[in-house]
Amino acid sequence: MIKFSFLLLILRVIQNAESKYELFYSAFIDNNFNNEGWHIENNRSNLIFTICDNQTLFGGYNTFAINTLITYNSSLPPHYKIKISFKFWKIDSWNDEWLYIFIDDQIIQQKFAMREGYPICGVFDADSLEKEVLYEVEMIHTNKFIFNIITSNLDQEGNNESWGIHEFKIEILQCPKGCIYCFDDLSPCDFWINIKSILQTPSQFDEWKREDNTTISSSICAGLNITGGEHILGVNQTVQNIIINFPPHFQAIIEFKLWLFGNWPNDTFILKLDDYQLLEVPLKNQTGPLINCGGTKQNVAFINLRAQTDHSQESMKITFATKSNSSNIKYWGINAFDAYIAKCSNNCQICLGPGQKQCIACIKDWVLFKGDCIYFDKIPPLTCVSTKIIQKVKPISNNINQIQFQSDLMAQKSLKLGENEIEFDQTIPTLNFEIQARCLQNLKIQNSIKIFIRQSDQQQYMFTRGCQDSSPGFIFQINLQQKFEQIKQFILNLSETSVELYQLVILDYQETKILTFSVNFTSI
Repeated sequence: MIKFSFLLLILRVIQNAESKYELFYSAFIDNNFNNEGWHIENNRSNLIFTICDNQTLFGGYNTFAINTLITYNSSLPPHYKIKISFKFWKIDSWNDEWLYIFIDDQIIQQKFAMREGYPICGVFDADSLEKEVLYEVEMIHTNKFIFNIITSNLDQEGNNESWGIHEFKIEILQCPKGCIYCFDDLSPCDFWINIKSILQTPSQFDEWKREDNTTISSSICAGLNITGGEHILGVNQTVQNIIINFPPHFQAIIEFKLWLFGNWPNDTFILKLDDYQLLEVPLKNQTGPLINCGGTKQNVAFINLRAQTDHSQESMKITFATKSNSSNIKYWGINAFDAYIAKCSNNCQICLGPGQKQCIACIKDWVLFKGDCIYFDKIPPLTCVSTKIIQKVKPISNNINQIQFQSDLMAQKSLKLGENEIEFDQTIPTLNFEIQARCLQNLKIQNSIKIFIRQSDQQQYMFTRGCQDSSPGFIFQINLQQKFEQIKQFILNLSETSVELYQLVILDYQETKILTFSVNFTSI
């Protein structure tokens, strides 16, 4: 157990050493002062950028103040971890007032005192001081949508108290190449596909219905579109959506952001998938700070939710609901919804995992063959080209076995008595086999060769060749030809007195084992 833990620790150290954050977005740094993608509410000035201590701020003195709110939102490439950082400037006379930072469902709240900082810019008096603070949030994150909201509870104009930011950066740890969803950079992930994404387009929200089948409209808070929201989706209401036409898969993941408006002291959020309850999330004291939302100040909180489950149906019914015994007025909504499925391998209909060997049923006209899905007409039986029997006078072999099986396509040492699985390359047009049979006294050789020719009835040739004193043994040479290019699978049964070669083929959509030829000794 100690050794296992030590190896696990080494693996984690190696992973951390190799995982390097990549810069996805930066703004308000060096010469990059472009506010594209930023939503601003209640700017107190005609300016967007100001100077403080020789630094250009987004906002700043007499600009971002009472009721000002800024939001940045973006879609991200596939990732599993995120780091967001920026520098915040508190300017002038904050009188025990609060800064609110929302990074998805992470909320940072910090109170600033009036005489906190140094006189750098803004109003120069004893109560008007400036302070720069670096904020950095690092968290596990897989949702392809990210938002950042910054606001405060300042109650005066910008010539008395204000704020600004600069050096804003978003860094991510990306998923491995070829993956659109992952949990880390070690686990296989190329089998995940996105089958539904509802981010910020209001028209997509029409797909969500209440229990009475009425369409749920959208609302806007902090510049972000939400399914539901204030006066739209209340407590103890249910939302449903049905997604159809799923390709074959074995698991599903649902990700979304839950928005809560008002006070949620002791309530419950429920997620059902195909009427099966997948999540029951306690909403204990989920009451966020007051922010300006839709023209009114509301308590707003967010929760990133993710659920993973086994799933293989061609459609998915998603149900969201809240439960509360409280009579308080409160609302909720969702956005940044994504549905992923873990697909089966190519041409597989039902599977237990992503690998070819984990398929248990194939799509129509394809059959399961040695763990792979093969089109049904690609594995017919081989056809026999020729057979030849050579009677030898001199002893053939000193091997203790009466029968030896040989082929120029495989090593003799690889064969053993009992069952042998043999596989030949798809490009080989002809298979040559040789069986050496050594006669013993009072024994005869019975040779039975079954030949199957595609598109005709089964033909079987059987004959018996006896041992004579002058003929101590025989050599049987058999040539089989393929009329298809496919890896050929055989089962070879060897004993001291017999050889049986079976080909694994597909007939009538079923994997079938056909006896290709056999040679065995029988007593006279």
